[in-house]
Amino acid sequence: MKETNIQRQKQDALAVIAEARAQLEGEVGKIFALGRGIRSHINVHPERELSQQKLSEAATDLIQGNPALRVIGIAPDNIIETVFPLEENRAAIGFDYRTSSEQWPSVHEAMIRRSEIMSGPYNLVQGGRALIARIPVYPSDYPGQPLAERRYWGVVSVVIDEDNLMKSAGLSERMGKYRLAIGAYAVGSDVPRFVYGDPYVLRPDAVSLPLYLPTSLGWELMSYPIDGWRTVTFDVWATRMAGGLISALFAGMALLLVLEMIRIRAMALQDSLTGLANRRLLEDRMSQLAAMSERSGRGFDIFYIDLNGFKPINDSFGHSVGDLVLIEIGQRLRQQTREMDTVARVGGDEFIVLTPGGMSGSERSHFAERLARKVSEPFLCGEAKVSVAASIGSASFPEDAATVEDLMRVADSRMYVHKEADRPVPSGLSPAASLSG
Repeated sequence: MKETNIQRQKQDALAVIAEARAQLEGEVGKIFALGRGIRSHINVHPERELSQQKLSEAATDLIQGNPALRVIGIAPDNIIETVFPLEENRAAIGFDYRTSSEQWPSVHEAMIRRSEIMSGPYNLVQGGRALIARIPVYPSDYPGQPLAERRYWGVVSVVIDEDNLMKSAGLSERMGKYRLAIGAYAVGSDVPRFVYGDPYVLRPDAVSLPLYLPTSLGWELMSYPIDGWRTVTFDVWATRMAGGLISALFAGMALLLVLEMIRIRAMALQDSLTGLANRRLLEDRMSQLAAMSERSGRGFDIFYIDLNGFKPINDSFGHSVGDLVLIEIGQRLRQQTREMDTVARVGGDEFIVLTPGGMSGSERSHFAERLARKVSEPFLCGEAKVSVAASIGSASFPEDAATVEDLMRVADSRMYVHKEADRPVPSGLSPAASLSG
C-alpha cells in the first residue's frame, strides 16, 4: 500500500515536469534558431564580417523581444570582433577564447564536434548567471560540400540569462507542491552537477526526465515533493471510507492518460517543421470526405503543389534558409485557404491543399493560379533575394477518380505535366540571384 501511494505521487510529479520540460526545450530552441540565422548570413557572405551596425540592426528587436537573450558575440578565428549590445560589452572586443580556461573548452568542443553546444552556467561579472549557446560556423566552398570537409570560420555565441530563460519557460524552484531542479551528469559520472533550482532535489529518490538540449552533458529536470513522499497506513475502516476517493483518483489518472494519448496522436498527424497536416492526416480527411460524398453527393478537390528551384536554395544558402522558405510557403498557403480547407506537407518540397465542397473548372483554375502567384513572391534572406515557382496539378473527387489513392496519383501526374511545360533554361546562380524553377 505504501509503495502504491508513493508511485502515484511520482506519476503526478512526472506529469508536472513533463510540461515544464516541453516549455524549456521550446525556449532554448528559439534561441538556437536565432544563432542559426546569424550563421546562415555568415555562410552566405563568409568573406565579409557581420558589421557592428548590421548586427545591431538585426539583434535589437530580437533581444528586446526575448528577455532571456543577453549578449550576441561573433568571433571569426575564435577572437570576438562584433558584439551586441556594444556599449556595456565593448571590453569584449578582441577577446580570444583560447586564452580562457573557462570558455575555451566549450568553444573547442563545438569546433571538434562541428555541432551546436550549450555550456554553463557561468557567474557573470555584472551579476546573475548565464548559459552560452555556441554555434560553430563552417561555410561551404562549393554547393553541397559535406560538413566534414568544410573549413572552420569561427563561432557565434549567444549569452542566455538563466533566470529569464527559466521565467520564459514558466519554471521556478517550486511548482505547486513540488521542488524543481536541473542537474547535469558528466560522462562517466552518476552524481549530478547542480545547474538550476533547489539543490535539495538532487536526491536518489527524486523523479526525473531527460532534457534534450544541444550539450555533451546529460541534463535532467528533477522533481521532489516539498514535504517528501508521503506514506500513509490505511486500516480496513479507512480503506472503505477512502474507496470512493481512490476510484475518483483512478478515473482522473485514466482521463489524463486519454488526454495524453490524444496529444501524442495530434503530434503524429503534424509536420514537425511547418506545423501543417502531414500525409497521414491528409489521407484520413480525404477518406472521410469520400465516405460523406456517397451520402451528400458533394465532392472535393485537391491541388498537388511541387516547388521548382528549391534545391538550389539549399545548395547555395544552406538547409537552415531552405527550412525558413518551407515554413513561409506553408504560411502563405494557409493565408489563401479557408478554415475548412486542409494544407499538408507531403514531401520535402511538396504540398497538397484539400478543399471540400467541389469546384467548377474555372474556379479550380483561378484558385490554382492564386496559389502559384502567392508562392512565387520573392523572399529576402539577409542580402539575398530568393524565390521559387510552383507546379500545380489538381484533381476532383469523384469525377477524376473513385479512390483517394487514385485521386492523388491523378493530381501528381497533372502536376508533372505542368512542371515539364514550365521547365526553364538552366542559368548561373549567385547569392543575390533570384532562384526560380
